[in-house]
Amino acid sequence: MFTKRTVRDRVVLVTGGTAGIGAAVVTRLLAEGATVVTCARDETRLRAAGVHAVPCDLTDPRQRGELVDHVVERYGRLDALVNNAGQGRVGLFTQLDTEAVQAMVDLNVVAVADLTRRALPHLADRRGDVVMISSLAGVVPVPPLAMYSATKAAVDGLVHGLRREVPHGVRIHTVEPGPVRTEWLLRAGGLRPTAEEGRRGRSFGAGPDQVADEVYRCLTGHGHRTVAVPRWLGPARLAAVPPFSVVLDLALAPVAPLVARWTRRYQSELVSRARGEQQHHVEDRDD
Repeated sequence: MFTKRTVRDRVVLVTGGTAGIGAAVVTRLLAEGATVVTCARDETRLRAAGVHAVPCDLTDPRQRGELVDHVVERYGRLDALVNNAGQGRVGLFTQLDTEAVQAMVDLNVVAVADLTRRALPHLADRRGDVVMISSLAGVVPVPPLAMYSATKAAVDGLVHGLRREVPHGVRIHTVEPGPVRTEWLLRAGGLRPTAEEGRRGRSFGAGPDQVADEVYRCLTGHGHRTVAVPRWLGPARLAAVPPFSVVLDLALAPVAPLVARWTRRYQSELVSRARGEQQHHVEDRDD
């Protein structure tokens, strides 16, 4: 019979911990007695985080290395890594420019993989955990998020690979949210919101606390975990398997431009709301 593990006094690094899912994870782990370090690029939001916060651009290899070194030097160990930081862009694949593609790959894939690589030797010493905040979009891509979905599929592939490579005792988890009530669409639209703007411009979806609960369960359970948020979305993974995937291909391809226009209009409304402006609709071109 397994006894439940605890996060009390464990040193946990949470990336992107100043807003949304990351902030909820930080709050939950602090409440459970963990020693939490977080990082982000927004120093204003970092100063208000109420936790040991380190300014860091995770797309910079040097800063990634310095971040891990800083945690280990400060606390003498690293017990868990929660890879939460990421970004998206809204638009059909052909509407994205090179910069958008590169930015998503750099943060969502390269930074996640390299930070994990740097952390794993320390985690192996502690029989620690890596938690990837992935997305159901990585399993079941939907318009207009093809490129974002591809980066999350890469993370899911890394999870499966690491589970077959890492030393015994190290657990590799993935939490796969559907839509979550966060600033994600604001940031995907190029806005770097203040805390107040982020509160006003949150999109629909599950509460970030639900994701934080699942991260906590990953860190206190035994064995590798893969879980959808909310959990009732778990069966949606079947849509990645033929013949369901074929049906989805046929159903979504004709309406992809319409879905893209609706999503960008909704994004525009959220940005207007965040800025305190009167909501308005923006007509999108399909070029």
